[in-house]
Amino acid sequence: MTANARLAAQPLIGTAPSRACAVCGQQSWREVGTAQDYEYETCSNMWNFRSCRECGHVQMDPLPAPEALPTIYPEHYYSYQMEKAIHPVARWAKHRLDRAKFRWITGGRPVTSYLDVGCGDGRYLRMMIGQGADPARVHGVELDERAVQAARAGGLNVLQRRIEDAQEFEPGSFDLITLFHVIEHVARPDEVVSRLHSLLRVGGLLALETPNFDCLDAQVSGKRFWGGYHTPRHWHLFTSASLRQLLIARGFTIERQRFQTGHAFLLWTLHHWLKYGKEKKKLAEWCHPLNNLPLLALATSFDMARILLGRKTSAVLVVARKSA
Repeated sequence: MTANARLAAQPLIGTAPSRACAVCGQQSWREVGTAQDYEYETCSNMWNFRSCRECGHVQMDPLPAPEALPTIYPEHYYSYQMEKAIHPVARWAKHRLDRAKFRWITGGRPVTSYLDVGCGDGRYLRMMIGQGADPARVHGVELDERAVQAARAGGLNVLQRRIEDAQEFEPGSFDLITLFHVIEHVARPDEVVSRLHSLLRVGGLLALETPNFDCLDAQVSGKRFWGGYHTPRHWHLFTSASLRQLLIARGFTIERQRFQTGHAFLLWTLHHWLKYGKEKKKLAEWCHPLNNLPLLALATSFDMARILLGRKTSAVLVVARKSA
C-alpha cells in the first residue's frame, strides 16, 4: 500500500469550526495551504490553513473536536518521551543550547519563581532548579498524564490541567513564565496570554517560542508539506509581527526577539515531500529528524548560519515584560 493510500485509509475524526482571528478579531481570510497528519497518520482529514488579511496570523480551520485530542496526540507522541525519542548526542547539544537560551532570556539575572507551561516531563524545571531556583517555587503545567507522572516521580511540582484552569496559582506569582512551542497548540492563544499576564509579577518576563510562518521555508512548501504545520496539532501559526501584536494588546512590552533554529521543521518538510509527494518512503525515513543525527546537525548549522546573516527562520522567540 502506498503512503497516500495508507493515510487515506485512516478514520475521519470530528471537527469544530475555528473562530475569528485570535490576534486582531477580524474574519477576512485568504487560504494559504492544506495538509494532513503526515507525521503520525492518526486520521485521514484534510486540514485547511488560512491567513488573516488584517494581521497575517494563520489559523487552521476547522479544528479537531475536543474528543479527538487523545487520537491526534498518541501515546508515542515525541514530546511525551523526549529522553527516549532523541539521540543522546542530540539531547546533550540541546541541553547546552537550552542553557544559553535561558541566559539570553533572563539576561543572566537570577529567577526565584518559575512556571513552564506545557512542561512535558519537566526538563526545564530540573534545569532551573539545577541553576539555584527554589524547588518549591518552580512549577509546571502539562496535559499528558504519563508526562505528569514522570515529572512528579522526580519530585517536581506539576499540575495536570490547562493553564486557563490552574486556579492554584495566585496573581503575580512568577518572575518568569515560558511557553516553548505550546501557544500554537491551544484553541485560544489570546486567552492564554491574558492568563499568563495575570500570573506574572509586575516586571516579570514571558518567553514565548513558536513556529514563524513568515519565513522562506513556509513560502516554498506551505501549500502542503511545510513541517511547521505539524498537522493537526498546530492550530495557530504566527509571524513575528502578529505575535508581538498579540502580546502588546494584552499588556506586555516587547523586550527582545530572535529567530531560532527550526531544524526539525526543515527535515519534516523534506520527509513529507518525499513520502507523500514522491512516494519515496525509504528516502523519506532517511530524512526523519529523529533518525538521522548528522542530517539534523547539518540542518541546525544551516539555520544558525541564516540567523547570523540576519535571515528569518521557521521559529521565533520573543521575550516580553509585564508592564506596570
